[in-house]
Amino acid sequence: MAELTQRTASLGDIKDIWSLMKEVASDVPFDPASDAAQASVLTEIMACCTSGLSTVAVGADKAIVGALLVRRDDFEWGFRNGDTVHVSYAVIAPSHRDQGVLQALVAEIQARKVPVLASVKNGNGFALGDQLGKLGFAREETAASGWGDLYKWQPSPLAAQA
Repeated sequence: MAELTQRTASLGDIKDIWSLMKEVASDVPFDPASDAAQASVLTEIMACCTSGLSTVAVGADKAIVGALLVRRDDFEWGFRNGDTVHVSYAVIAPSHRDQGVLQALVAEIQARKVPVLASVKNGNGFALGDQLGKLGFAREETAASGWGDLYKWQPSPLAAQA
């Protein structure tokens, strides 16, 4: 990821993240022709871009080539007052896959030393579950509804105290 930089996502990135999401829609997956699917994904992008937790990978031409859409986990925050964060989507441009972009984006969130949940939707064509496994995530739950799987990364107790 030498020619790329990382930064926190902002509201100004919504258009570029949305373009990237549409480019890789079959991998994420979602149906960009469905108004309901568009509304759902755009709502999540907006929530994640205002969370202060999401990161983007930007090329030398200032184009967003990767995004890790993250926000506080609603359940953990609301019911347990926890600091767990939730990765809703991970999107990487096809031209930048297998170049360490996902690993760099995930490493940044892991460096915060808080538990991380990640949703992997059924039909994900990016092999996200396998990639998360290589980054220390474990499958936490397979949704009974078939919506997808939930993965979790937990910082080591020693790292959390540091």
